[in-house]
Amino acid sequence: MSKKIISDTQGRLGPHERRMLSELASSGMRLFKTEDAYPFWSSKHHARKALSRLESKGWLLRLERGLYLVVPLEAGLDRQWWEDPLAIATRLTPDGAVAYWTAMHYWGMTKQVPRIIFVQTMRRRFRPQVTILGERYQFIQVVERKHFGVTTLPGAGLTFRITDREKTLVDACDRPDLCGGVQQTVEALISGEPLDWYKVDNYLDRIGSGAIYKRLGYLVDGLDITMPDREGRLDRWRKSLSQGIALLDPGQERVGPVNTAWRIRVNATVQVGDAAMCKSDAVLDLEHLTALPLITAALEVVGLEEEEYGFLLRHGSYAPLGRKTEIKVGGMGLADFSTRMTDWFNTVGAAKSTVQVVDEGTGELTVYLLEVEPARLEEDAVAPAP
Repeated sequence: MSKKIISDTQGRLGPHERRMLSELASSGMRLFKTEDAYPFWSSKHHARKALSRLESKGWLLRLERGLYLVVPLEAGLDRQWWEDPLAIATRLTPDGAVAYWTAMHYWGMTKQVPRIIFVQTMRRRFRPQVTILGERYQFIQVVERKHFGVTTLPGAGLTFRITDREKTLVDACDRPDLCGGVQQTVEALISGEPLDWYKVDNYLDRIGSGAIYKRLGYLVDGLDITMPDREGRLDRWRKSLSQGIALLDPGQERVGPVNTAWRIRVNATVQVGDAAMCKSDAVLDLEHLTALPLITAALEVVGLEEEEYGFLLRHGSYAPLGRKTEIKVGGMGLADFSTRMTDWFNTVGAAKSTVQVVDEGTGELTVYLLEVEPARLEEDAVAPAP
């Protein structure tokens, strides 16, 4: 850990000053906020003046506005002292917890040492990055449903909050860009550090993000990670996949093949030892697919991203006779789309699927899933000549 040399000589303490510092230290509050000093003084004004005075004497170090560090007697006459950055991190915001790459390194899930201490919080800070005692801190604001799985641990004299192993892994799949990229997520999975996979399941369910299921499922499947009920767990994860394609590494370009089984674009190659992991595209089990998921899989394979298509269900008098579902597709011409869809259907043995694609000249294609063959539709029937 880095050290901070306080150049001020050790100043004498008055009785009130000594009492405040003694009680703060005895209660384990070496790091405290301005309001913690109010009870020791007759007014807020006197308290703030006392803090400024103690800082000039070298007994306090102001870390940032409203946050102070008590410099203990052990610092000696030269007032040389350091404090655990993890303890500082969790006191810079009320609900802060060490997370992402920093937590991965703490738990031994990666050997790479991050240059920034990442802090997860639900609070918005005026400055999302600060440097204190030579350490850089970055605050990542998340919604309430993503802020859990936090444990309190003893540090170098002070406690600190940190996401547990399982939450750290889930966060790495949620934000690989804050964990050194997807390669570090691979390192976490093959590090051999113990994981409670039932807890992982619970955390995945609480967050409810399809992209996390896609990244974690793809990596666990391709790396052959050992876990209880492996195949059953992977099947359950597949059922939680959202529509559309997620990027394996959001920090990289939108290039690379699409893995249909996990609905993920493999836009990054990761190393496992001396070998590169790039699991080949998988085909969904057609026997267990209804028409709508089948077309969804096809749309993903032909190269459409999630925002380029949507679903509009039409029934009864609102739909042409015999047509059950209408899918709008943008960003691709009729010829190119039809060729890709046909090739994929033939490849996976689904050529008998009843589909009709129409270009209505609006910049979008309409894909109909048909209940009957097109030739049998009433609007296609031709009346016999008299």
